[in-house]
Amino acid sequence: MQIQLYIYLLFAIGSLFAVFFAPPTFDRPFLVVNMIAFLLVGGMFVYHKFRKHGTICFDMFFVPSFFLVNYAHAVFIYPDDGFLPAFRFATRGYLIPYAVAVAQTGIACYFLFSSLFEKDVQPALQLRHEEPPAAAVNRVTYINVITTSILFSYVFVFRVVQGYYHIWPRLMTVVLTLIALSWYYQAQLLEKEEHGWLVMLKHNKLNILAALMFSVTMLSVGSRGQVLFLMFMLLPIVNTYYFHIRLKVLAPFIVVGVIAMGLLMLTRGTEYNIFQVSFGEAVKYGIDILLESPNILWMLLTDFVVNAKTLYESIDYTQVNGIIWGRSYIVYLFVFIPFGGSVLVKLLTGLDGQDLFSGYILTEYAEADYGLGTNLIADLYLNFSLPGVIIMMSLLGYMVTHFEKPISKYGAFLYLSFFANCIYMVRGDIFCWLTFFVYFVIFDWLMRLRIQNASEPAPPVS
Repeated sequence: MQIQLYIYLLFAIGSLFAVFFAPPTFDRPFLVVNMIAFLLVGGMFVYHKFRKHGTICFDMFFVPSFFLVNYAHAVFIYPDDGFLPAFRFATRGYLIPYAVAVAQTGIACYFLFSSLFEKDVQPALQLRHEEPPAAAVNRVTYINVITTSILFSYVFVFRVVQGYYHIWPRLMTVVLTLIALSWYYQAQLLEKEEHGWLVMLKHNKLNILAALMFSVTMLSVGSRGQVLFLMFMLLPIVNTYYFHIRLKVLAPFIVVGVIAMGLLMLTRGTEYNIFQVSFGEAVKYGIDILLESPNILWMLLTDFVVNAKTLYESIDYTQVNGIIWGRSYIVYLFVFIPFGGSVLVKLLTGLDGQDLFSGYILTEYAEADYGLGTNLIADLYLNFSLPGVIIMMSLLGYMVTHFEKPISKYGAFLYLSFFANCIYMVRGDIFCWLTFFVYFVIFDWLMRLRIQNASEPAPPVS
């Protein structure tokens, strides 16, 4: 570990050196060298995490996603990027070397501080063990089944939604947090020797039903992100308490999932979406589009690759207008009030929540006719420039490694919130996990309300 720390320190120093000496024009050899350095050091980091925690750990998903967002476009695609929606207007190529060096400095600090404060512990979530009241377990389970049944009927039975529409995103975050909380509760009731597929099925029949109804409903309306959040929140629970998920089992699911998400993206905005044609026709159309494109891989990974645009625009924006001094994070000050953040921001600042969002600021600046979104490094740079990238990525590394082994249920909630965002955080912002954590805490309290001193109820439902 001591040698690894020196390697991470040298990587951080070298990356910072690259920032200050980045070429003023697009320079592919410079980018290739940076990418190779990242792959070598990042590969060592992920391999260490894999040996320590197994397949299901935060960095197994976070680090590869970081690579796709920050290196793939610069090294492999630019300047022939017109096939990607976010690059249909000019990219300032001279900014790309500097942007990649900034991103690499951030991830180098993450590696360094994650390893510096790493605990010598067993895999994550193995805390033992604050058993929830059986009445709380029953309560959250029934709420989930009823809520997801209503949601499923809203789309498929009553056909209220006709086409692709994100159904109340904030409310969907509430639902998926409750589903994950129910799975976590059930896991706390297991005896020490209980594990395996059959045990999971026995204890989570209603939880599985709720998760399936939620997932099918969200995918049918094009909300892929909600399903990914739920899947990644459940993975560490299943892996820790029921059975260890091996890489050879997970890898095929990742490949199929990437292809499925890519096909959904290609078809949802066309007449071949699954509201208009059969599932088979939609899949055939999506595959035909992919096979006709020489950039089939990047078409499937578009949701990652297009986020490079945000980083370039954030650097350009700060060079013209300066940084925004944390404006994007004001709404998180009120995240403890469900659905109240936007209202309070409006009252205090006179601005809508979206006006503070870095993706909206950059979309307006670039005069794009679609939302550019944001990404982790772009958002930090826009708010606090390079010092913000260094400090906040170091803090992120410390927090992830600290809560990989939680010592309380709140630590477990925090880790599950991080894990839910192990892919999205790279394409979002550094505080995107906070909403999930606050909802976990609030709903855990609500589920236990008025039953702490009650007599022992009937056994919990499964």
